[in-house]
This record gives sequence, C-alpha cells and structure tokens, in this order.
Amino acid sequence: MGLACFVGASLLVLLFLAGLAAKERDNRFCVSCHLHDEKFKRLGAAQPTDLAGLHRQRKPEVGCIACHGGADTGMRLRVWTVAGLDTLKFLAGTYREPVEMRLPLRDIECGQCHTPILAANRATPRIAPPSSGSSMVGVKPIDETSFAAEAETEGRGGTSYHAIREHDSVNVRCVRCHTTHTTDSDATSRFISKATATPVCRECHKQM
Repeated sequence: MGLACFVGASLLVLLFLAGLAAKERDNRFCVSCHLHDEKFKRLGAAQPTDLAGLHRQRKPEVGCIACHGGADTGMRLRVWTVAGLDTLKFLAGTYREPVEMRLPLRDIECGQCHTPILAANRATPRIAPPSSGSSMVGVKPIDETSFAAEAETEGRGGTSYHAIREHDSVNVRCVRCHTTHTTDSDATSRFISKATATPVCRECHKQM
C-alpha cells in the first residue's frame, strides 16, 4: 500500500512538472500569475524600450523562461519548486506577488548566450555557447576569434567597460548594470542606465 502511494504520488509530480515545463514556454502563462502586463507589452514591442524587448527582437524565441528558468539543474529544480508552490497558492487563493525576485538571476543565466563576454581570462576555460536543444554545454578555452566577433555586438570594442582588460578581475554581476526590465535608458546606450551603473563604477572609481 505504501509503495503504491509513493508511486502514485511520484507519477503525479512528474505529470505536474511535465505540464509546467510545457506551459512555461508560453509567456502569457507566466504573466497570468505574475501580472507583469506592462513588462509583457514591452517584451513584444516592435521598437524595444527595455533590454528584455531588445533580446526578444533579436531572437524571437526568447521569452520569460529563457532567463528565469535556471541555467543549470540545481537552479532549474529550485525554479520548479517555487513555481509549483506558487501554483498551489494561486489555486488556493493565497498567492501574493513578491516585491522582489526570490531567485535572482546569476551570471550563468546570462552566460547561456553571452559567452565569452565577461570572461575573467582569455586562457581560462569557460562555458561554451549552447548547442541546439541544450541549455548549457561543456567548457572550452576562449579564443581570440570569439572575442573579436563579440566585440562588434557586445561592447568589447573601443573604451567600453568590457574592452578594458583591468576590468577582467572585477567581480560585478551582469544584472547590476544590465537591468532587464527598466525603461530609463535606450538602445543607443545599450539600455544601460547611468543612474544604475554609475554607483557601481564609483565602488572602485571614487572620483567619478
């Protein structure tokens, strides 16, 4: 009897997760609970007004779960756990939208696509760009060709932050400067808000 209950419960959990994995690819499903209507409109806008919208414009398949789903197994399971509990709360009528992210984005989430940007050392093995059907794959050394190609689109050229080699050893999380859903910047500034980024710079550059 106990084994049958365990097997039944396990099957229910697996079915729930399978359904969740399918539904979470639909941005409207995410918004139905999280109520981010304005962010959702900006995500699909013809002229992007935030960084999320720019990502969507460049790669239409990018949606909420691409960034918020977790780049590794551990975070993926944590996301599903939170999503499952929130779903139960929603069905029970006790869900309340949190005022801040319970599972903040890490650099590895950005690194699913943005590699080798922010590589600490050109000879250091880093996570390779994802292949089709895989969220993250292996590691490989970074070469100069990758850096040259990314410099054209990712800000590694000229005098930008990422082009200055002294910044290689600076440990600043991507999202501290690259805020995704804020609207106080524009495409010409790569959607980097001076009001947000300048205090980060001043942590080292006191006289800015």
